[in-house]
Amino acid sequence: MLKNAVIALLIFFAIQSKVYAQSTFNLSFGFPKINWGYSGNLDGLRTVNTSGWSITASGLKIKEDGLIYGIDLGVNRYGNGFQYGISRPGVGEIHHFSILPLIGYNHIIPGSKFSFRLNFAFGAGIVTLADRYYQNDHSFKVMFTSYGVPLYDLTFSGSQEVKSRVFPLLKPSLELHYAVGERSTLFVKGTLGISLMNSVIVRDFPEVLLDGETYSVTHSTSLSYSSVEIGYSYRIK
Repeated sequence: MLKNAVIALLIFFAIQSKVYAQSTFNLSFGFPKINWGYSGNLDGLRTVNTSGWSITASGLKIKEDGLIYGIDLGVNRYGNGFQYGISRPGVGEIHHFSILPLIGYNHIIPGSKFSFRLNFAFGAGIVTLADRYYQNDHSFKVMFTSYGVPLYDLTFSGSQEVKSRVFPLLKPSLELHYAVGERSTLFVKGTLGISLMNSVIVRDFPEVLLDGETYSVTHSTSLSYSSVEIGYSYRIK
């Protein structure tokens, strides 16, 4: 279904390219954030965001009537870590790439240097993260009390699994542009990345040992995200 939708959009773009349109290149840098879901009986052990960045490049055609069509390519990086109490040990970074055909509308505010662009992209996200196994992980025993004993006596065993290397992704966005020349604009953009899968990455810990007691927890993310971006747009012709 996803493949057929992408092919249909590409055919549409090919037909539209015969109609007069301006060729434009966009480049933006953003700060995305994902959410992690939780289930289990140890509420205090979580996966949390620590940082994130994204780079997006778009090749667009903008017609005289404001119609936009093109392709959107991006890479997102998310820093993340396990958290319990005040301890937050880092975990390997998460990266995903995206290839998204795009349609939208450009509205120029008369008599000003401002314009709005409303875009809607639909395509595929691609995850490169490897599966991983945790065996008696001691991440939370790196902080010590003044008596030289671990602040948290917590270890866990389990696994990290990528449920799907390729997942369908919707990406609506709204851009505010300011003209800085005849061919170029600076813009700010608000973006939502909406994954159509409930869980893309799952971390399952069936054995969590805390102060002699055994618990189990599962953390998961769909890789849906929200982001604020800043960028530059240049009209090639």
